[in-house]
Amino acid sequence: MFKFFLFFLMFFFNCTGLNLRTWPLSVAPNTHPLPDYAEARYILKGGYLYHLESRIKQVSEVPIVKKGRACVHSLLYLGAWGDARIDTAKVEGGIARVGLLEQEVFAILGGVYHRHCTILLGE
Repeated sequence: MFKFFLFFLMFFFNCTGLNLRTWPLSVAPNTHPLPDYAEARYILKGGYLYHLESRIKQVSEVPIVKKGRACVHSLLYLGAWGDARIDTAKVEGGIARVGLLEQEVFAILGGVYHRHCTILLGE
């Protein structure tokens, strides 16, 4: 029973798995910065032992001279800590104007360790 519970948590209630609010029937908008992570096709991508993926979006034509990073960490889907807000990354990097926004997801063994970072580049 405990294994079933962990399986349920791992694949239905976390950032690197399905989201019951958006799959199989969308009852809420998918607001994840990396939208694929809330859909069933993510499971087919592989990377259960080690996963690192990032997406970069250009926000404006600002010179890239500073970098700010803000992350949320999780262990065993039981506890999480950190702050991955854009405002936190701006303060950490001393960024006034954002040029590029990057979202990065890193995971080891599915959910043994999971990290989601917001990375800002700008001036």
